[in-house]
Amino acid sequence: VGAFVESIEDADLLFHAGIPVWIVRRVNDCPNPRVDEVVSVIRESLTRQIQLHCGYTLDCTDFTPAAQIVYIGLANKVERYIAMASYLQLQFQPVSLFGVMEPRRSNS
Repeated sequence: VGAFVESIEDADLLFHAGIPVWIVRRVNDCPNPRVDEVVSVIRESLTRQIQLHCGYTLDCTDFTPAAQIVYIGLANKVERYIAMASYLQLQFQPVSLFGVMEPRRSNS
């Protein structure tokens, strides 16, 4: 997970938000780039699967049912962890064999 950007300002913002960033530069802007390795492009097949170089197959089909969005926002915010904890708490709520249990109300 991460972002490809062309703008230094965008790269700075994403970097400080804790998001991995790759800066894409034009060849004219960097005439003598250092290339460590050239690899072939990974392409998605018609079945929406990607065969990785190590032999592992990555399934890119849509998940059914669609996964619930738990949090939208920056990764370094405390609200992210609160939303994750709330979601997990809902997943582990005890289930009653007698149906939905409503909290008792006081008559006083």
